[in-house]
Amino acid sequence: MATGHDHPPADGPGHRAPHPPAHTEYRIAHLEERLAQSVLAELGMRIEARGDAVHITGTASTAADREAILRLAAEELPGVPVRADITLADVTAPDRPEELS
Repeated sequence: MATGHDHPPADGPGHRAPHPPAHTEYRIAHLEERLAQSVLAELGMRIEARGDAVHITGTASTAADREAILRLAAEELPGVPVRADITLADVTAPDRPEELS
């Protein structure tokens, strides 16, 4: 008998989980470990679950480094949307000497 207060279960159809499943946190930690053990360790990427996706932010030295990070993320987080805000470091030499005051 319906009372008018029946609600579909929280995991029912149409429900969108506010965070990725707990195993995603484990997979993020594994990705962080792989990055720390690689030549990409000095880049200091920030990886966090936000809503139903994983966000990676930071600065990469080269486009190849950025691609390597995204490749590792795809390997560690299959099926999880990854949003990346990885900028490239400006490694060009200045066109004039820095003036100190």
